[in-house]
Amino acid sequence: MSSSSPVQSGQPDEPQADATAKPDTGVGVQELIDRLKSEGVQEGQQQAEALLAEAKKQAAKIIDAARAEADGIAAEAQKQAQRTETNGKRALQLASRDTSLKLKEQLQHEFRSWVGGLVRERFDDSSFLIQLIKDVTAQAIAAIDRGPGSAENEPAVKLNLLVADGQDKSVDAFIKGQAAEMLRRGVELKADRTLTHGFRVQIVQDDVEINFSDEAVTAALMRFLAPKFRQRISSLDGDA
Repeated sequence: MSSSSPVQSGQPDEPQADATAKPDTGVGVQELIDRLKSEGVQEGQQQAEALLAEAKKQAAKIIDAARAEADGIAAEAQKQAQRTETNGKRALQLASRDTSLKLKEQLQHEFRSWVGGLVRERFDDSSFLIQLIKDVTAQAIAAIDRGPGSAENEPAVKLNLLVADGQDKSVDAFIKGQAAEMLRRGVELKADRTLTHGFRVQIVQDDVEINFSDEAVTAALMRFLAPKFRQRISSLDGDA
């Protein structure tokens, strides 16, 4: 029997797929890892951007609040400074006014004392005082004599001349030397311990007193001089 050999084709046989071969999982795992990495990075970037944006918003709010608070503090400080300045100016004005008033009062007091000193100094001049007593009593008696009423009804004493107790020796000598003559003319001499300088004349019939004491003469002069003096010292404020 003849045997036949298998026929061989000219082309090589294609390899048969191994049905039991396992798929290559290395590539898939790597892709998954890369995808997770990419997604994680993107998500992280998004979260970081969101956090950054929120942080910027919060920072802006904080800055705005700080600016508003600083502006409020500055405005309040400016108001307080203005109040302090206003109060300070007002206090200075009040202090200046009080000082000016006290100074004016002191100047007026010193001016009155100065005028009183001049009056007392003049009354210490015996010749001046004697002549003043003569003139005043003579004018008073003349005024009484010219007045209405008959001579029969006139009192024996027309005037009371009150002089200071313990006058200058020359004045005292004049008063004692003229006492009889004065009494004859209706003038009665009396000592007055309340007087230190000057004299007083009382018209008995009319119950009128002419006061020539140093205090009365000083007061009369001040009624005339004080307004002019106050006007003068007030003008000094404008000159300052």
